[in-house]
Amino acid sequence: MDTEKKTYETPKKQEFGNPGSYSAADQTLMDRGAEALGTAEKVAGDVYDKTSQKVSETYEQAKSYGSDNPGKTVLIALGIGVGLGFLLGASTRHSRGGSQYAEPVVHALSDMALRFFR
Repeated sequence: MDTEKKTYETPKKQEFGNPGSYSAADQTLMDRGAEALGTAEKVAGDVYDKTSQKVSETYEQAKSYGSDNPGKTVLIALGIGVGLGFLLGASTRHSRGGSQYAEPVVHALSDMALRFFR
């Protein structure tokens, strides 16, 4: 039975923190991780740039629409304000029955807004 006894070798102790103490596999793994991090940073930067550009374009379109159609813009803003006022007012006074007016007004205002933006 002594001949079947298995001996296990412990790996050599590595000193972490010293640049020369990493094996080739460790270095390859760290290089791949750094490469993946760089790729992720580049992709995130590209997405941020594209989103920022689209938001700027949409903002400029909204500004030009507002300056080209000031009457419609004021009416839309007024409708949104009235609709929000009804919704907030109805949510604070449930017992008075204010919600019976809020829902039809909000539906009418949303229909009007959809017609203006088509």
